[in-house]
Amino acid sequence: MFSDQFQELLGYPESRWGEAPSNRWVSLCTGIRDYQAPPKSLAIDKERKWELVSAFQKSIRRGDKSMALRLVSGMDSMPEERAYFWRRLCVIACEDVGSADDTLASFVVACATVFPPKKTGKENYGLFCFLAEQMCDLWTRSRIYCAYGLIEPAIIKSELPELMMEDKPIVSAILQQKAIVQAAKNPWQAWQKRNDWRAEGLLRFVGLTLPLEMTMVQAPVPPYKMLFDLPSFCYDVHTRVGLKVLHRMVRGVAGAEAIREFFQQNKVKSAHKVLGMALFFVEGGRIQGELIYEPLCCLEQRMFAYQSGLPPNSWWQLRILVEEALQEGTIDHMREEVLHQFYDQMQLGLI
Repeated sequence: MFSDQFQELLGYPESRWGEAPSNRWVSLCTGIRDYQAPPKSLAIDKERKWELVSAFQKSIRRGDKSMALRLVSGMDSMPEERAYFWRRLCVIACEDVGSADDTLASFVVACATVFPPKKTGKENYGLFCFLAEQMCDLWTRSRIYCAYGLIEPAIIKSELPELMMEDKPIVSAILQQKAIVQAAKNPWQAWQKRNDWRAEGLLRFVGLTLPLEMTMVQAPVPPYKMLFDLPSFCYDVHTRVGLKVLHRMVRGVAGAEAIREFFQQNKVKSAHKVLGMALFFVEGGRIQGELIYEPLCCLEQRMFAYQSGLPPNSWWQLRILVEEALQEGTIDHMREEVLHQFYDQMQLGLI
């Protein structure tokens, strides 16, 4: 690492926020300075960028360090996308680490400002590996800031279900935090406002706590299999393969007939997207040792049910059906079938 950049990073809290660096911050700086990156182990076609990023983010959620580091190798084989990958890393830090380690979330965003990809070049690989390891090594992670970010626009657009008593302090805190950062009356808030775009609007929530008890989800995350060099959980609604799988399942596939029947009985707009969101909560959005506010999770689930046009009990029924299809291997079988169709045609130059 360049010594000037290390010194800038070490003094970042004082120069940007007017605060002395914490012991945790100093430890992160020392670690990134002395870090030795592992050998590269994966090169992947740039056409698979979305699958690669999806796999990387979900590996961080699961704390799967060996998989995350392998995927960083794949990211390094796309140097033209380094700026994009830095933005994704900032989103992951806020979306999937968040309140479990605010210092690390802020540190990742700070690194994105100190190490511009065009100047650091090959150093990006080591930086990404170090940050990936730090996020995977945490004993817990959290989607709390992600939930804030999803609920905020729903408040503004009046797309929330009828609020319960326990929901009102949550909504109030989210709106108040947005106003505080927009007004930016101190250096920390000004920094949050200036760099909020790097984390897709989630940096503003770093540090926001609720007057509620945090609990940890102990349930194990679903297993996965490797499909075409990537873990099966990466093929979600944000990838071409995942979208095709979802469309097919809505129409009906062997082993998941109940899902087709569900959508025949419950007419919703963009059924494949509703199915994709249910799959997210069952598989892709799962975090190993997740730290939660239970009332916030409940509001988030009721919000998605409401936005999908489903009663809460029907939304939960869909989640159960999706989980059964996942456990029985039906979803991964469909993914593999679509992958063969898509990439076999690609090799033949048909698409």
